[in-house]
Amino acid sequence: MSVVSYLQVGLAAVAWGTWSLFFRPAGVDPRWSSALMLTVVAVATAPLLARKAARGPLEGPPRAPREWWAIVAMGLFDAANAGLFFAAMAKTTVAVAVLSHYLAPLLLAVVAPRVLRTRPQPAAIPLALVALFGLALVLDPLRGLSPSAAVGAACGAGSAVFYAANVLITKRLGPRFSSEEQLVYHAVISAALLSLIAVATRAPSPPLAGLVRIGVASVLIGAGAGLAFLYGLRHVPAEHAGMLTFLEPLTAVVVAVVAFGEQPSRGAVVGGLLVVVAGALSVRARRSTSPSMPSI
Repeated sequence: MSVVSYLQVGLAAVAWGTWSLFFRPAGVDPRWSSALMLTVVAVATAPLLARKAARGPLEGPPRAPREWWAIVAMGLFDAANAGLFFAAMAKTTVAVAVLSHYLAPLLLAVVAPRVLRTRPQPAAIPLALVALFGLALVLDPLRGLSPSAAVGAACGAGSAVFYAANVLITKRLGPRFSSEEQLVYHAVISAALLSLIAVATRAPSPPLAGLVRIGVASVLIGAGAGLAFLYGLRHVPAEHAGMLTFLEPLTAVVVAVVAFGEQPSRGAVVGGLLVVVAGALSVRARRSTSPSMPSI
């Protein structure tokens, strides 16, 4: 396993933690912001497919229809993930939105060995629970939880389910589709679906300045970090990737405190240490497994 791959996943998570710096001041309806983000990702990364090395199949015979349907599922799931996460950010504080979204690593720790046929890692679930408890201390979502915050938390939890599903699909499609293919193909589907939803539900027209802000963030955080994550995920077990992405909420909390004045609870320091220690132990305990990656 490459240290570079772990760095790619970790740095992508840190980049994703800065979404609120762009999203909050933009004043763009979450239906349009999620559609725009994925549209920019698709357009910005499509030229990468001109490279022969970026086109599959990477291994084995020609790709079967069920494998292409898996790409379609990725597009649908990521549309739900992005739409629900941006809705959570609009409905509640950064803290509540991010914590609820970060049920995903816990889901991955439980499900990944069964779905990917990897060797179970006994420490994965306990460490995920420790990290989740640490996040609860950092974010304290129960302090003055309003109805709007509850709706936001529900949106965040829903995004976690779809995010976890996409990580599992990405791992299984790894030998069949390049990282560039997975990102471009599914982003096109997600962007088209979210744009249709925004039009059909008559989402308010976004301001030009807000569109520019979201567009810049989409190139840097959506396309750039997305590619880094997919490159790294090829050589990082799904459970470890899930744990490393806990860097996103930690980054988001720092951004929320510094940029928006959101104050963490008194247990923030203890909670942050729990998250960092759990992530470090997870990486240290990684095993040299050779997981079976069957076609879908």
